[in-house]
Amino acid sequence: MWNGSARSRPWARRRPARRSSARKPSALPWRAATVARPSGRRHPPSPKHAVARPSLRFPASSAPHWRGMMPRLAEIGWNDFFEQAWERDFAGSGLIPARIASSLRGAFVLWTENDGDIEAPARPKLVRNPATKVCTGDWVALRLQPPVVEDVLPRRTKVARKASGSDTVEQVLGANVDVLFLVQGLDRDFNIRRLERYMTIAWDSGAQPVVVLNKADLCNDLDARMAEANEVAGGAPVIPTSAASGEGVDALLAFLTPGKTAALIGSSGVGKSKLTNRLAGGAVRDVGAVREADGRGRHTTVGRELIRTPQGWLLMDLPGIREVQPSGGSGVEQTFPDVEELIAQCRFSNCSHGSEPGCAIQEALETGALERSRYENYGKVQAELAVLEQKKDARLQGEAKRQMRKIHHDQRNRPRNR
Repeated sequence: MWNGSARSRPWARRRPARRSSARKPSALPWRAATVARPSGRRHPPSPKHAVARPSLRFPASSAPHWRGMMPRLAEIGWNDFFEQAWERDFAGSGLIPARIASSLRGAFVLWTENDGDIEAPARPKLVRNPATKVCTGDWVALRLQPPVVEDVLPRRTKVARKASGSDTVEQVLGANVDVLFLVQGLDRDFNIRRLERYMTIAWDSGAQPVVVLNKADLCNDLDARMAEANEVAGGAPVIPTSAASGEGVDALLAFLTPGKTAALIGSSGVGKSKLTNRLAGGAVRDVGAVREADGRGRHTTVGRELIRTPQGWLLMDLPGIREVQPSGGSGVEQTFPDVEELIAQCRFSNCSHGSEPGCAIQEALETGALERSRYENYGKVQAELAVLEQKKDARLQGEAKRQMRKIHHDQRNRPRNR
């Protein structure tokens, strides 16, 4: 009679005898020098791979600790904000903080405590997922053996827009920027409505915006352009410059101190690369020619790269932007405070600003207190953001439905215990 025991079931698989827990000491010298890792491969690397990067490997007793790197990290933007995030999320993890200086062939060039450049790939979640995708300026948690970016620290600021040609994806142009220079050319590039959109991106970023009116030496009505820019700058400084002669460069340098990160954003041909060379005190960027017909330039800057200057601050020259569409709405109120104030004065809270009685917008348009093109640009930005939010909601709902279908599918196909 079958009693359920293994003896009565000759086909049953017998469990092997338990081995002793005592392990023999390894005779391989590279095992003892391997730094313990809280997460990663179960077995240590082979001797062939253990010496693949000798300059980046060191025994556990001499492994650097990030606290000893504070003076050098501060030179590349480290501050109390990132220190608190590191203590909270990565203390004791065996990782070190590093900052992304640029991307190269699917990998990233990172700055660490020794002022050297380390090239390392990132985990797939930090490259493929738009919500967690790392970019130039990010502070990351780096594993040295082998070099790989494991995670990203919270961003203090981010310069972002809606990705060109995409419905809902946000494109982060640069992270952890302290001062954002919005560059407009005073030859044929000057467009006050475009500057309003740049201001929306700047206020939404969290960085300090500074409006730069470059090529002032080519402008015959500088005072009028300055007045127009001040009307839409929302209190941000407006500085005329000439990258060709160096005029106004000292005024821009006044916003920069050692350890701070500045970025230049603007259309192609406004002189960002030449202005970058002026600010950095040397030829760090190639300069392209500008077409005489329309004043437009080519995309001389095609990548995002952090540049260390002799003065001790960092500079990020962003590629020229053709499509300026904000990805968030928090900067609209600071860019259009006059329009927001007039809307609050309308008699009806749901006023469409058409033919309703007591509409403060219509009254301001009729009297000239509000420029019609400014109000129309405000309406376009609000409409774009509303459509973007609707598409985001639809995408999130679709992702949630797909996730639920996957869960139900897995549950139906799960083997049942008999």
